[in-house]
Amino acid sequence: MTTVEEHEKIIKEFLDDINEKIRANLLIERQKIIGFAASEAAVNLFALLLRKKALVEPGFNANHRFFASQRIAEKRFMKLDIPKKGELINLLIDQESYRNKLCYGKDKKANLVNFAIENLFKIKNLIDSVLEEKNDRTG
Repeated sequence: MTTVEEHEKIIKEFLDDINEKIRANLLIERQKIIGFAASEAAVNLFALLLRKKALVEPGFNANHRFFASQRIAEKRFMKLDIPKKGELINLLIDQESYRNKLCYGKDKKANLVNFAIENLFKIKNLIDSVLEEKNDRTG
């Protein structure tokens, strides 16, 4: 079981790793690592949202494969009242697609790596805004 604090630590580690690759200008050379890290960061961000909104049990384990397709994601999460669910699920499906493209096969062009990173930060910003809305209403 991953705690909220562990999710936060994992997210920070993956984001720090991606930012190090950006600063070192290693997007092409480390694209497989970036693809993996961005996907795992996105899934942990989603799990953090679900945990903080008490939408899942503490033993819930998020998996990137939950976002392999629209059908799989909808089936898995259709019963949950997730804020901004449609937009978030679509971004997570895109992130899984970037993971598959970057982590497998020959190296891709830098623009695909950049798209994966940009998508991750869209997910992060969306989740951060949803979590802040809760704090604004309760604070």
